[in-house]
Amino acid sequence: MAIFYMTSPSSLNEKMIPMFVEMGLVSVIIEILVDGDKSISEKALGVLDHICDCKEGREKAYENALIVAVLIKKILRVSGLASELSVSILWKLFKNSKNRSEDEDAEGGVVVEALQVGAFQKLLVLLQVGCGDSTKEKLKELLKLLNLCRVRLVRAELTAPSH
Repeated sequence: MAIFYMTSPSSLNEKMIPMFVEMGLVSVIIEILVDGDKSISEKALGVLDHICDCKEGREKAYENALIVAVLIKKILRVSGLASELSVSILWKLFKNSKNRSEDEDAEGGVVVEALQVGAFQKLLVLLQVGCGDSTKEKLKELLKLLNLCRVRLVRAELTAPSH
């Protein structure tokens, strides 16, 4: 709980988040989320949400191969709060992936991975089940991005030369 407050938005905490990231907190949080119970998962997602507010935190999150799959898995499985925090983190990762270097194909990587683990269907169900207004807006943006990427992938498959 202390780390949650230490990563919460404030001018002092903005300086602490990069230190936590450098110490490997993102990887530790992902490991906790894999097997954590409801209470632990909610707290870990809260910390990760704050960490993803800063560029260094998002960069470490992009580097973790499990991040997207773990976040999608937590949606509709833990609690309403966990679902909303997972959506918030995904939204930050998707939204800011365009600012990463072009040669990494960052947006495609994160979005394609989300499509592969069933994000579109799960986010659509969450939108239908209901959530807060802020989360609903983020869900709509995520679904638009996922749909655009899905369409591009289908077109690429159709135009790819067959061997």
